Amino acid sequence: MDFNLSPAQQSCRSRASALARDLGQDAPAGGAVSAAARAGLLDPGLDLLAVVAAVEAMALESAGAAVAFALHTSVLRSAAGAASGDGVRGLVEELITGTSVGAVALSADDVPFREQDQVSGRACWVTPLTDRGVAMVGVWTPETARGQRTQPAWGMEDAARDRIACLVRLDSPGARTEPIDAAGLRSLVCGHVVFASAPSVALGATPPIMSMVRILLAAVGLGMGRRALRESMDAARAFGRTGAGGEQTVQGLLADAATELDAAMLLTWKAALSPTLSLAEASMAKLAVTEATQRAVTRATQVIGGASFRHGHVIERLAQDVRAVELFAGRTEALREAVAQETLPRGD
Repeated sequence: MDFNLSPAQQSCRSRASALARDLGQDAPAGGAVSAAARAGLLDPGLDLLAVVAAVEAMALESAGAAVAFALHTSVLRSAAGAASGDGVRGLVEELITGTSVGAVALSADDVPFREQDQVSGRACWVTPLTDRGVAMVGVWTPETARGQRTQPAWGMEDAARDRIACLVRLDSPGARTEPIDAAGLRSLVCGHVVFASAPSVALGATPPIMSMVRILLAAVGLGMGRRALRESMDAARAFGRTGAGGEQTVQGLLADAATELDAAMLLTWKAALSPTLSLAEASMAKLAVTEATQRAVTRATQVIGGASFRHGHVIERLAQDVRAVELFAGRTEALREAVAQETLPRGD
């Protein structure tokens, strides 16, 4: 496996890093997506590893902008891969230019129902909510619902495999948004959406789409973990606790964080480079990243000390934001279930 990014991939990473620095911590989702369009980062033809590198670089500077970019890119690439009609092609063009902002709602908690191209029901934790959003929603159809009634699911992830994904405009007459005052990712608006016969466009089965979402959110987590490690290194240098004469406890904390983040990065790159996106590999990556990043943030509080608990400190924000990233597109239990389904034999 070649660990060197190509010039094109390095260019994506550099542009994303500069963009995030310009945007700052509290850039709204629409602004982040529009800036990504101007930077040429909303290209469905980019290879997935280039996008992963861009997302990670963006998250190092602005977690909220990185999440908005990652979710929007997931919607764009899914729509581009399914383009088979004027309606889909028109949406793809809007997503490429940033005219519309992609949101994701593939939650396992509430599942809307789709029949005759219209969606009704409630989708939870739609992110990001904007006034020009297009949500990618996981839905039941008459066919998948019948399958669920006659074939018991092995678990939550197994049930999700039988859904399809579709696109629904959040400003359509049949959509009503319910924003939530979330604790993390303050620059993004999250919430629930209630659909009442809202027009929709079908994209296809959810597993490959969910795989891409998990890979890109893993990249967000990597950037956040790298930022926590960077803050820890800066504090250790300021206190003279690095180098041969440094404090061994601090050196151990930094070494463990760096090791775990690199291991999680390799799993993320492996999933992104797979010719066929695997839900198990994507779930492994997101699971490893979120746990490594949470530990990196905890270690940062130990290295930095009491200052990290100050309201508005980078580590204080990361502690909230990493929890949100962990919950998006599959909680830890769902990730483990997806991995187990691929690695453990099922009983008859």
